[in-house]
Amino acid sequence: MKIKKLIASVALLSMVINILAACGKQNTTDGSKNAYPGTPDANSITVNISSEPPDMFSVTMTDTTSFTVLRHIVENLVTLDENDNVKPGVAKNWTVSDDGLVYTFNLSDDMKWSNGEPVTAHDFVFAWTALLTPSFASDYAYFGYVFKNGEAYNKGKVGAEELGFKALSDYQLEVTLENPTSYFLDTLAFGVFAPVNEKAYKEFGTAYGTDADKMVYNGPFKMTSWEHESKIVLEKNPDYYNADQIELEKIVMVMINDSNAALNSFKVGEVDMIGLNGEQVQLMKKENYPVYTYADGSTFYLEYNMDNKYLSNKNLRKAITYAIDKQAFIDSIVKNDSQPAVSFTAPAINGLNDKFYKEVGSLQPAFDTELAKEYYNKALEELNVDSISLSLIIDDSDSAVKNGAFVQEQLKVNLGLDIKIEPMPFKSRLERMSNKDFDIVFAGWGPDYNDPLTFLDMFETGNGNNHVSYSNPEYDELLDKVRTEKDKEKRFEYLKQLEQIIMDDMPVGPIYWRSRDYVLSGKIASGVIRTAFQDINLINVKLSK
Repeated sequence: MKIKKLIASVALLSMVINILAACGKQNTTDGSKNAYPGTPDANSITVNISSEPPDMFSVTMTDTTSFTVLRHIVENLVTLDENDNVKPGVAKNWTVSDDGLVYTFNLSDDMKWSNGEPVTAHDFVFAWTALLTPSFASDYAYFGYVFKNGEAYNKGKVGAEELGFKALSDYQLEVTLENPTSYFLDTLAFGVFAPVNEKAYKEFGTAYGTDADKMVYNGPFKMTSWEHESKIVLEKNPDYYNADQIELEKIVMVMINDSNAALNSFKVGEVDMIGLNGEQVQLMKKENYPVYTYADGSTFYLEYNMDNKYLSNKNLRKAITYAIDKQAFIDSIVKNDSQPAVSFTAPAINGLNDKFYKEVGSLQPAFDTELAKEYYNKALEELNVDSISLSLIIDDSDSAVKNGAFVQEQLKVNLGLDIKIEPMPFKSRLERMSNKDFDIVFAGWGPDYNDPLTFLDMFETGNGNNHVSYSNPEYDELLDKVRTEKDKEKRFEYLKQLEQIIMDDMPVGPIYWRSRDYVLSGKIASGVIRTAFQDINLINVKLSK
């Protein structure tokens, strides 16, 4: 996501000490007398998504904000329930062969796109073929390697007719996998596997997904307006197969990247859901206002461009990572129950018998200034320089600017290293990362499905999300073993080895594992889902009567 994706913003949202709701499901504000009443429009809510979605074409999307919007307007073969369990979407049921390689999906025949076209198996074949077609340059093309011949097609070795998915009929889709994959169904709920109507794509071409009127919809809502850098309006889709179960008539998603402005908008009844920073959590607690929290499953870290003449040095990367006091970062900036990251894969991910991060153990110190100085001096000697010049790119939100300032100060005080901070709009940061036009970037990664591979496969040589140009033959070989190993114990041993290699080579420097806080207006009674695998899901929101 998970966010499987890049996190839509490095804005830091804090966790209240007294948890008032179960993780992932926030059901009510309990009709609190002090509840801010929310927006006045009937059967409508307004929520803050903080930043502009860079694009809404599922094949090329990479960020959590875009996937959040897509979840409401395009339905996949399967979706996730409030507990992140797979449930039917466009596919009403399916069967799996005894060897776990062949899935046959039976599609509902009563779904249609907003252009009147029926939703068929051909829409998935078109979308998944596009995902794997090099000319689309999808950063997530490697997700399609799960299909038989997916990688071979992406690398030009076979034709599209040999791909492991085909429409047996308009409403039956057969999928053959390269290897048995236990988490395959979970991945199908992720946005890159969304269907795309071929007729609509051919009509709009490369403009597909750039405006509300340049794409089509088969989900519970349709996008009726997109005022760029301002707001997106979603309205209930009357043609959705389950429309009678959707209570909301409209969802307005605003893009307020200043946390104080967002809180003010919430308090005056212009927004019904916003995220909070640490100071704001304390303010709302003083008002005895319900604050909700969830661990979003993301790791935030510094990405080091290994093509940089300085950052190609492993000792320098370790020095920078160890010189940042991660608990102090949480205490002074995040101010919540986020955790210092002592490995890469976030705590939400399952391991063999426990959470994977527990099975891996601590692979880096949360802070070690002496060790950092030792590595820094080694780096200066190996690079044969007296000083190093680097810049850090960040989002331009107020919280992101604080993040950058903290890192800058830590490196100055603990290493004597001066770095330049470059704030920029979220979309620009993503472009710079994709183009590998940066020295260091403060970024984040959330899970797309519940397996360590959702974090670890991005470092494969040539992976579209491998912005740091990391390449390690041993790592690539282990990834191949993970994908083909049927013995669970051996597979997870390989995964632990991958984690260890990343934390030794350190192409990224993990900072913290994030928890997030938010508030709801009294207008929202129940139905908000926020989990590590569904950053925001408002489809089944119920309003107070």
